[in-house]
Amino acid sequence: MLTRFILILILSILFASSSYSQTIVINEINYNSAAAVDTEDWIEIFNNSSTNVDISGWIIKDSNDDNEFIFEASTILNAGAYLVIVRDLTDFKVVFPNVTNVVDSIDFNFSNAGELVRLYNSSDVLIDQVEYDDVSPWPTEPDGNGPTLELIDPDLDNSLATSWGVSSGNGTPGSQNSVSVSNEEENFAQTTFRLTQNYPNPFNPSTNISYSISEPGNVNLDVFDLLGQRVAILVNEVQSIGSYDINFDASNLTSGIYIYRITNAGQTLTRRMTLIK
Repeated sequence: MLTRFILILILSILFASSSYSQTIVINEINYNSAAAVDTEDWIEIFNNSSTNVDISGWIIKDSNDDNEFIFEASTILNAGAYLVIVRDLTDFKVVFPNVTNVVDSIDFNFSNAGELVRLYNSSDVLIDQVEYDDVSPWPTEPDGNGPTLELIDPDLDNSLATSWGVSSGNGTPGSQNSVSVSNEEENFAQTTFRLTQNYPNPFNPSTNISYSISEPGNVNLDVFDLLGQRVAILVNEVQSIGSYDINFDASNLTSGIYIYRITNAGQTLTRRMTLIK
């Protein structure tokens, strides 16, 4: 029993220390507009994947479970696309008349003093959450001064204050954040050592995993159960620098949480995925 506990603890630490990646992320938050440019509260989500995602029936909540915004049927968030959800479309359009990828209306406010914002899928599975604040180490300028909270990079852990910056102007709803890395830096990042979140997740029975390696050499991509037992070898070969995609078929496995881990050139990244049958 003790050995199993240690294995689970080690895998949990590995997962927690790995870099962050989500398919749909909370990407920008306007929780307290400037008095002179009041757009009312709004939030932006971003599809950080190469696949269109049906978000019909997905839910946005704040810290109060009774406060819900539910996406209408046939709502598709295309790959690499942004979607803005606003409290008051009329007020929003006064400031941003050309933003068309927008839906309304959230019938609750985001707190000016900090708030938990959550995104659930239609099966009530938590997809993403951000608990922002209006005091350091969170940027304080978005609290009534005009700018918004912008995620610096969609691959960063957006639960951390250091992953967020201050927008230029009154925000960038419906488009790339003003604090994002340049295209040149993004192209470089594509060749760094990365392991993305599998999609779909949860899945049944197959899912796709993408990764990038920055040095040529042997690559190992394995799947483990929570007891630390390896249940699948997805990759074990020498590969060149670049990005790769692989499909994992878990037809022979039972429902549960699994860990997938990649190693290359002395580097290791770990992620967690959920199989639901």
